[in-house]
Formats: sequence, structure tokens, C-alpha cells
Amino acid sequence: MEKFDLTENDWIGITIAKNVARHFLKLKQITPIQIIGLGKALYSLERLPLVTPNSFSEFGIILREGTEAYREMRYIDFRIINSSFEISVGGSSYTHGIGSDSFSEPGWVVEAEGFKSSEFELYDLEKTVKDFIESGAEITVCDESEFEIEIEAE
Repeated sequence: MEKFDLTENDWIGITIAKNVARHFLKLKQITPIQIIGLGKALYSLERLPLVTPNSFSEFGIILREGTEAYREMRYIDFRIINSSFEISVGGSSYTHGIGSDSFSEPGWVVEAEGFKSSEFELYDLEKTVKDFIESGAEITVCDESEFEIEIEAE
């Protein structure tokens, strides 16, 4: 069975992802379809370091602020797709008469095949997600997983 080779810092990122998903599940604006998607994401995250074949879960938050003349959008995304776990952060800004500009911060990627990119600072990520929620951000959940959940006997 395929496995991730996870470091202590990878586990911190995974724990943050699980905490964010669980926090989302407590919110009143979460829809039934989003609950299912978050459940599948949590299932895949809980199985780590084992790979969950045919998993494709993404969840996150988008904060949009501004006026007609100037707008800004920020996002934080968590993905667990087959043999890859990723955290990405970025956004865009728009100024009337000038146009828009997109940006992304260095992310956090761990792949079971061995690729890693862990330049992103995780220390205040969970707090930032909660701050975005308090500012009226939109929660996003996308799940295209095609796996069956295996119930383990206790």
C-alpha cells in the first residue's frame, strides 16, 4: 500500500487542515453537500500516512472585500488528491482603470512519490481562517472522490 513519508511539520499542516474542516462543520452556513465533501476530506486526512486512492477533496475559504473602484480577494485552500496533500494561499486585487493582479504565496505540498515543498509558514494559518470567517468569507468545498469508505472494526 502506498504511503506518504511525513515529517513533523507535515503533520502540523495536516492537523491544521483537519481542524479547519471540523471548524467548518460547526458553521450554520455549511450545506449538506459540503458536509459530505468535508467528511470525505477528513476520512482521507485521517488515513494518512496511507494514500486514499481515488480521493479528490478540496476545501477552503475566500474573502472578498472592496468597492467598484478597488476590490481584493484572498483565499486559503486545502487539497488531498490521491497521493498529494497541499495547502495554497493567494488572491487578487482589482483597480478600476488599471485591471487586476493575482498573487500566490509559497505553498505546502507533500506527495507520496517524494516531492515536497514546504516554504509556507503554518503558524497563524488556523487563526487567519477564523478571521476570514468573522469577516464574512465564503466557504468552498469541492469533492470528486470516487472511493468507498472502509469501516474498521473496533
